Amino acid sequence: MFGPAAFSFFTVIHAGIAVSALLLFDQSPVAAVCLFIVEAVTAFDNGVTVLGNRLGIGPQAELLNRLRFFLHAVCIGLLLPVYAAIANAVAFTGPAAALIYVVAWLLAIGIAFYGYLYQYGRTGPLMPVSYFGCLRYAQSVSEITRHPAYDYSETELEARGSLPMASVATTVVGLILAILIGWFGSLWVPFVVTALMFLAGALPMRTWGPFATSCLEIIYSGGMLYSLAVAAGAAG
Repeated sequence: MFGPAAFSFFTVIHAGIAVSALLLFDQSPVAAVCLFIVEAVTAFDNGVTVLGNRLGIGPQAELLNRLRFFLHAVCIGLLLPVYAAIANAVAFTGPAAALIYVVAWLLAIGIAFYGYLYQYGRTGPLMPVSYFGCLRYAQSVSEITRHPAYDYSETELEARGSLPMASVATTVVGLILAILIGWFGSLWVPFVVTALMFLAGALPMRTWGPFATSCLEIIYSGGMLYSLAVAAGAAG
């Protein structure tokens, strides 16, 4: 019961952060919507994991899991306009602020296209795995994540998942913007939480790493919501 309970908790927390972001709509409408979308996608991701055991191995569970791959690849770049809004509220004005805003949106759009065409477009066959006691579909399987009710082929056992480059690119650009926010705006929360997510990439992905990453995502999301609230107050 640990896995379903934990991922139910993650689902509720991310959904709560998504709704909370919309409370900042009047002060920072674009950033609020962008953060809402990313958090709603993350809540959906965890919710699909929770529903896995109830849905069972089959096309419905596979379709929902493939949808979460699609949404992550296409939507993750929307975090960059959130960084830009925070930067422009606490640190930059005039031409510098306009440049940061435009570049952030161009990169967000570029990452969305890359995520769809390459990251999602090259997603191979998905297979059911046991994800901390939950049924989930993934691109690869290990001895720890083998699902007892599924007979894997040799090809599936040898498959390796591809790196989520859209997420990697977003984190790298976000870290650069977070450094600017801290250096020029004296708000270091975005840097701290983004650095934690950057380090999460070094965690072992085929064992306990994804669960630790899910825990860090809560810290990251809370830190970004807090920073956007600070920025909204400064803009107001």
